[in-house]
Amino acid sequence: MEISNNALKILNKRYFAPGETWEKLCERVAQKVAGDDKRSSDREKWGKKYKEIMLSLDFLPNSPTLRNFGRNQGCGSACFVLPLEDSRRSIFKTLSDAVDVQAYGGGTGMSFSRLRPKGDHIRSTEGIASGPLSFMEIFDFTIGDIIKQGGTREGANMGILRVDHPDIERFLAAKKIEGTLKNFNLSVGITDAFMTAVKNDSDYDLVFEKKVYKTLSASKLWEKIVDGAWENGEPGVVFLDTINKNNPLKAMGEIEATNPCGEQPLLPYCSCNLGSINLSQMIRGDWIEGEADIDWEKLRRTVRTAVRFLDSVISVNHYPIAEIKEMTLKTRQIGLGIMGFADMCIKRHIRYGSDESIDLAKAVMSEIYSIANETSIALGKEKGMAPVYEEYPLGNPKRRNGTLTTVAPTGTLSLIANCSSGCEPNFAFNYTKACLEDEHLDIVPAVVKEWVQRKKTESLPEYFVTTKDISIDEHIMVQAALQASGVDAGVSKTINAPYDTEKFEISRAFFKAWEMGCKGITLYREGSRVVQALTTRRTPEKAKETYTLARGELKHRPRATTGPSLKMKTACGKLYVDPHFDEDGVVEIFIRTVGGGCAANTKALGILLSYCLRAGVSPDKIIGSMKSIHCPACTKAISSGKDVEVNSCAAGMGKGLEVALSYADMYREVAKRIEDAETHFNDGHAVGIRNMVCPECGAAIHRAEGCLLCSNAECGWTRC
Repeated sequence: MEISNNALKILNKRYFAPGETWEKLCERVAQKVAGDDKRSSDREKWGKKYKEIMLSLDFLPNSPTLRNFGRNQGCGSACFVLPLEDSRRSIFKTLSDAVDVQAYGGGTGMSFSRLRPKGDHIRSTEGIASGPLSFMEIFDFTIGDIIKQGGTREGANMGILRVDHPDIERFLAAKKIEGTLKNFNLSVGITDAFMTAVKNDSDYDLVFEKKVYKTLSASKLWEKIVDGAWENGEPGVVFLDTINKNNPLKAMGEIEATNPCGEQPLLPYCSCNLGSINLSQMIRGDWIEGEADIDWEKLRRTVRTAVRFLDSVISVNHYPIAEIKEMTLKTRQIGLGIMGFADMCIKRHIRYGSDESIDLAKAVMSEIYSIANETSIALGKEKGMAPVYEEYPLGNPKRRNGTLTTVAPTGTLSLIANCSSGCEPNFAFNYTKACLEDEHLDIVPAVVKEWVQRKKTESLPEYFVTTKDISIDEHIMVQAALQASGVDAGVSKTINAPYDTEKFEISRAFFKAWEMGCKGITLYREGSRVVQALTTRRTPEKAKETYTLARGELKHRPRATTGPSLKMKTACGKLYVDPHFDEDGVVEIFIRTVGGGCAANTKALGILLSYCLRAGVSPDKIIGSMKSIHCPACTKAISSGKDVEVNSCAAGMGKGLEVALSYADMYREVAKRIEDAETHFNDGHAVGIRNMVCPECGAAIHRAEGCLLCSNAECGWTRC
């Protein structure tokens, strides 16, 4: 398979050794993994097969394996869970262990539920406990801001607190301000008892070490969980009782936490190395003409090779700490999953979320699990069973691996493989993804490109659907089908819901996921969070209020304001977005088009958005609403390879405002320094205006309607 330009950007930035190519990377990883086989003939045989399934993009192991194996002493596993007990020694040992894990490229999950609540008495020192959140903040700073995962990105963590912990309300409020605990995903550990209490609208006790600290309405607490998910996608929920009832290793103890993306519920010190089969490649026949089917034999071959590959990773791996090595070699857990499911649906002319897609998910995942189980049993006979089968009554048949399957998000892997991610639908048919440090990737799915090139039309059939076309119920049905059919770990699934999704819909979705046997779920309402690279570290701007606006009143617009002039390419021409600031914040926005589009509409939108800003509407709310808007002209232009930078003029307006806000402090400071505006104007003309030239093209500048305009109509520079 040919590697895409986006894949090459990612590989060059994160994976390639100096001078390496994709083929050479596959070779070094394959040889390292094949080193698990003792006989040279077996090493040669399996080395070729491992290289083939990676080089062809039929299967890829998780990022640490691709990056580290055959190159350094880094770990090849991605998922870890560490214990946290209620003592200083345990807490700071776990912090030290987490630093070691993340330095080698792994993500860590931890339950903070065993830490005593804030304000509790500490008998040994006569002190007062600071509570779980205080330690979470220490972990967040140490792991995220000081240590980078494998030297390439900030650390990733999952922080879980049980729903019956006395500090649960503090936990739910922890990420209301964006940018706090930025290196943690937060999830509430939900119990069946709590869900039943919510269902019955009864009271619920918050308990620590059998002591009841508070009794409150379960429904009120549930509302706070839903509020957080509605506000910014956090917290997610993990269903602890569901996880433990269905844990293949439940005789070993109770699971309290998962890895950062939730697909691997693990016991303390357990790890799991993951790999994903590219289902888009498991198709034979002419899919565009509707003559394609699943290549079941290829799928089975790939599963057999992938299971052996992942098992060998365990044997040749380098482990960051001794406890993890011990538990991993004892349980030998692997996580074989999928990517490209949405693309497989398209190639089968099946709409994602339909009954047919549910049946497809069940059939594919069931077959993967069946073949993986057979392979692991055979491997056990060849190389020895996982020691856990000798120590615990786990039942028969015994096999080489304690767990077999999972569904990971595959965010980066799917970009390398040029397919849809995990079990998710295509997010859009053109979009920008913040994937690399300080860089964004423009994404047009391969299936869209193939269709347009072959059919010579940008009109897509109805089975080409994206996230916005799929209902919340359909999302959950796909997740539940995969979970029940052949996933013994978990399914990482994020429901990307429309901006106008209401809270009751989120509540119903969480209940449905629990009732259908999902192990966890996350819902993100589009536009509810500023996630672009330019603004991830920015706390949402709070306008300095000098007085309270009455209903219908607009904030005074000073004579002089300042701000950037931002140019973007749309399907209809150039779009200019000029957000302007006074000393308190952004107060107005000027918008116009050059070379096409409706000038009257863009001018009207600029006026309306300025009124919104002057009426006190949050800029972040405006950004979220505008960026969620797509237009057919831009979609078609991007799909056909044209140089278009935004999904719609409205999205460009939101993007322009977002970029300007990332420099808000600078522009506010400039606005403060502007002296009395009257001294800078003389009979409506700026001093020296006749001698000014355009900074972009050098043409003469003239004034119109209070703005400076370039006289070159093709340039379009302006400053108001």
